[in-house]
Amino acid sequence: MNFQNLEEYYNYLESDTNFKFLDLNTYKYITDLRDKVDEEHIKKICSYELFFADFSIEKGILIPKFQIGANAYPRLELFDDNFDYIKTRANSVNNPKYKAKYNHLLWLSPIKHIYFAKQAIENYFLLLQNSSFKVEDNLQCLSFAKYFKNLFILCQAVDYKKDEVKQYLVSHLEIEKINEFTKYSLMEFIAKNSKKIDSSLIQIFYEYSKKTIEKLDSRILENYLNLLVILSQKQKLPTSEFHEKLGDYHISQLKIEKNQGFIAFHYYTKALEEYKNANNKEKIEQTAVLLEQAKKSIDLKKVPFEFKDKKFSKSLSKIQEQLMLKVTDIIENNESNVIYSYLIVEKILPKAEILKEDRPLSLDLVSTFTLDINKNISKNKSGFINPYSFYINNYSLYHIWLVVSKGILSGKISFESLIVYLKNNTWYGQDFTYIDTNKEIQGFDWIELLSPSLQSLIMQTEIYTKTNKHNPQDCILAIDSLVLKFEGLLREFSRMIGAQTIEIKESGTEERINIDKLLDNEKLKELIPKDDIAFFKFLLTSEGINLRNNIAHCFFKTKNYTLANMLLLIVALLRLGNYILKSTEKEITP
Repeated sequence: MNFQNLEEYYNYLESDTNFKFLDLNTYKYITDLRDKVDEEHIKKICSYELFFADFSIEKGILIPKFQIGANAYPRLELFDDNFDYIKTRANSVNNPKYKAKYNHLLWLSPIKHIYFAKQAIENYFLLLQNSSFKVEDNLQCLSFAKYFKNLFILCQAVDYKKDEVKQYLVSHLEIEKINEFTKYSLMEFIAKNSKKIDSSLIQIFYEYSKKTIEKLDSRILENYLNLLVILSQKQKLPTSEFHEKLGDYHISQLKIEKNQGFIAFHYYTKALEEYKNANNKEKIEQTAVLLEQAKKSIDLKKVPFEFKDKKFSKSLSKIQEQLMLKVTDIIENNESNVIYSYLIVEKILPKAEILKEDRPLSLDLVSTFTLDINKNISKNKSGFINPYSFYINNYSLYHIWLVVSKGILSGKISFESLIVYLKNNTWYGQDFTYIDTNKEIQGFDWIELLSPSLQSLIMQTEIYTKTNKHNPQDCILAIDSLVLKFEGLLREFSRMIGAQTIEIKESGTEERINIDKLLDNEKLKELIPKDDIAFFKFLLTSEGINLRNNIAHCFFKTKNYTLANMLLLIVALLRLGNYILKSTEKEITP
């Protein structure tokens, strides 16, 4: 459409009967007009209209057309006339679609006033009441929902026409103006976003939804069942009926989809979660068995990732060169104790801040999940490259390997020198034993407990260093033992500094707190550097390799017992031991 002047554009807006929430062509029309005219003040007005057209308002929030990091287009600052032009347009335009948007924009601007909100409410209401479209038109139904949500948010914000808006939706539940998905969407929105919601309204939604699920097709049944869970909770009613129906729904989807691989795994997992919520023990057991069987059909193929950035590769090579020179100097010119101390104090590990991965905005458009080593869904990972793991694999391990391999070849790193260092320079070598009331020695000799696994670990590392041959099977005993001993050391350390190590369950029984809680204890954080805490989490918990869980539950296969895990365990052991503790245990006399 080709406008010759602003008047033609204004007339176009007044006569626009298109109910769609977004008109993707308006900005083109006004841009053409702006580029065509010569008068600067007309160009300025066209720019204001362009900014106005390029904003959308969804759920009461102003959304720019483009957002890249902290930069957005358009921004409210572009209206550099104190919104005088937008105020003029809000008064002069008659079409409720645009009158609502002009006033809503003003309400969201720095000059917000309740008058603008009320004007937007009146016109959103009028727009919805005058709308007419076929119930099968999904795009028009979607537009209805978006206009209604803007209206509802405004009513809640300024306490104006709240009841009328709610009753307006109720009046549409039993008629076929909007489709069932739109009804569900708006009921859920009100249930979740009302400041104070009338219990009678929740009851209406509940009764309508419960009646409706009997005739819904599978495409939206899941949505209504989830809504019924929310509505039941708000009325303090049992939810087990709807959780069980949700479980049955997920199982039923396997009859539609091919019952294999990820699809079966996905539906069984969701069904199991719902049956647990419903406390249906029979279905929990049945589904758990089917889930384990489904795991066998999942083929997790590795996809090679090649980083081809030449600048990065060149930079990495230079870093490795410098490390080689630095480590060679450390090994050649120092004794064993200095080399072990180097692995403790040197900045080998990533910063703690990058352990918590941020989900990229691009992934908001897709659904992702991550499987752990046992093909269970991990809720702590979001399905993309972890920068902490990337740093460990591309820098830390290379750095550690240089120190350990060169130390072994020089004879300065050995089982004997490591034990001597641990005895003399770590709290593991302190005597924490005591005499109990029966005159028997109690407590741990940690060096004695650690020695077998350390001897095997150093021996396997030495074999690889000298022969370049690695047999994972030979590392099983060392890694299994050292991981569990490390957990014991962490609990002992926590106990010695007065940090919590047990908790009382509701049943009154005592239970040791898990690794995550141990590492999050404030007393522990006061002593151990945050980068070391992050490293321990990466090593032991689901935030990283999860060594403790994978070994305790036999999830590791032989191939998972790697040299890399041994190197990381050596560094972890040295860093946790780098303290002198004062025992509070005394000889107990009768």
